[in-house]
Amino acid sequence: MNEKRTASNATAGRRDMQKQAACVAGDIDAVARYWAIRKQELLADAASAFISFVEPAFLYDMPPFIEPDSFNVMFTEWMLFEYPFRNDRTPLEEYAAHPPAGAKALHLDHVRQICETQIFSRFIIHDKDTCSGMAALEDIQTARRYDVYDPELCKRARWRSGTIGERIACVDGLWVPLANTRLYDRAAPADTALDGPGFFHPEDRVRKPEAEHASFYLRLVRDIIGIDGRYRHTATIPPDETRDRSANVGAQPQGE
Repeated sequence: MNEKRTASNATAGRRDMQKQAACVAGDIDAVARYWAIRKQELLADAASAFISFVEPAFLYDMPPFIEPDSFNVMFTEWMLFEYPFRNDRTPLEEYAAHPPAGAKALHLDHVRQICETQIFSRFIIHDKDTCSGMAALEDIQTARRYDVYDPELCKRARWRSGTIGERIACVDGLWVPLANTRLYDRAAPADTALDGPGFFHPEDRVRKPEAEHASFYLRLVRDIIGIDGRYRHTATIPPDETRDRSANVGAQPQGE
């Protein structure tokens, strides 16, 4: 009887986490749709800033030749969560500060929690449980550990001993991936903990000095797809490595 009760409680707990994660995904999707309708307010300047910093190699007919959808997922994530749009607020923060009429209180509470807690980093994968969907992750920059509800990470057999680059946030006490861009690196974490993808590299002092003050996410994207990216020759980005759970605003550069 106790075993049945325990199993029942575990199942109920998983359902609650699934429901909460789906709710967060819906919250982000609503924000993305809001700005997709109003993209004329920010798209041109945001795309220019992103492309100018990253300098995607495919614009120079050099690899990696990533799918347009994958590039747009990367761009949209940066624009929503990091682009200093209005009064130094990101589009996500601007939405929270000036929500649309009719927005529900619970939705806005979630958006504000995401604004306050969201981070992007590369995380060392210490453990994962395919049954519960929980993963024990460690931020490679700060050594802070997180228990993250991430069933996608847990079910990927080859995502095991390296690092996962993703954005997470805490909503109502549960850490969940926001999961627009998710990039797995199979290299041993110890080999990339000080000067790996996303860090400010010695050569950047000459090639891209402004990278010192850029976000970890922006540097990581440049590292793997930029013409001067340190890891672009070894990066492989299949279409399913970037999972677009939200509406794309869409930069779609055609060459410059």
